[in-house]
Amino acid sequence: MEKPLSAVFVTEVSPVTAPMLARWANGGHGIAAVVVPGPRAGKRFSFSVLRRRLRRRFALVFHPRHAMPRLIEFSPPYDWDTLGRELDVLGADLLICFGYGKLIPRTVLELFPNGGLNLHPALLPHYRGPHPIHRLVIDQMHEAHGGVTLHKMTSGFDEGDILAQVGFAAEDWHSAATVNRALADAMAALAADIAPEFCRNGLAGLPQPDGAYVWAQIDQGPLIVGTQSSSDHVARLCRIVGSSVPVSVLINGRPVRLAQPVRRLGPPSGEAAKCRWGLVEFDCADARVVHLGYNKLSRLLLRWQSKPRQAPREQRSFHIRRFGAKG
Repeated sequence: MEKPLSAVFVTEVSPVTAPMLARWANGGHGIAAVVVPGPRAGKRFSFSVLRRRLRRRFALVFHPRHAMPRLIEFSPPYDWDTLGRELDVLGADLLICFGYGKLIPRTVLELFPNGGLNLHPALLPHYRGPHPIHRLVIDQMHEAHGGVTLHKMTSGFDEGDILAQVGFAAEDWHSAATVNRALADAMAALAADIAPEFCRNGLAGLPQPDGAYVWAQIDQGPLIVGTQSSSDHVARLCRIVGSSVPVSVLINGRPVRLAQPVRRLGPPSGEAAKCRWGLVEFDCADARVVHLGYNKLSRLLLRWQSKPRQAPREQRSFHIRRFGAKG
């Protein structure tokens, strides 16, 4: 029997990442610690911080039937030397990262015999950067480059050798909930199946090619839609990125933010967009549609709909494409 591995995870604990931690632990491997975002100075005991801590515990309850992993809160101003000393004594074999927006120094990666691996929610080398899912949907490239890549970590963002990839199916892009479920399942499969294979010298990886690829970052301003966009595209934008990107239509020259679609009225009418009773009616390229306006109630509804089911479910099978497999 192969020797179990021990890993340090650098990620927020959520319904998206908890299945990855569960499958790693249920495969017989150890979780030395999970490094999670910490509060800013003076906010350690604020209500929002306490709520975040409860959400982490709640997300983990439904998954591995093992001891709760150790959580290390890492806060600004990010003292990597202190964190490195804390991680060094754990004796873990590798570091696995997802969704961390800062470069992890090489000095920290070198603490682990197998270095660091990162899970990136796009098919590299396409859509490197901090917001790949958002940009994939905005650019309508989600079916071409949507998925998850497991790659080695280097001193650059999303530049390391590719070990394996999982592509998403078209139906995974219906809503934020379906994207999050596909993301959770793909990350769990890659971490539990491919990371151990890499540590046991089963994968060499494939260097990423040079070239000009889209850097996945979203702008701060509203995303204006209307007659230049199809109704399906606008609906997908609202369902997947609408809770964080203000998807808006212009009414009297002013952007009015949209929530999820309500109904399709028929072909484009040529009439101006209008808003009343919390509903926004406007023309798309192929239809006249009605959406909910974005307000406190619809915002809560979007957030609730974006959450994948917390209860344990049957594991989904993926086609995992490996790179640099040794004979």
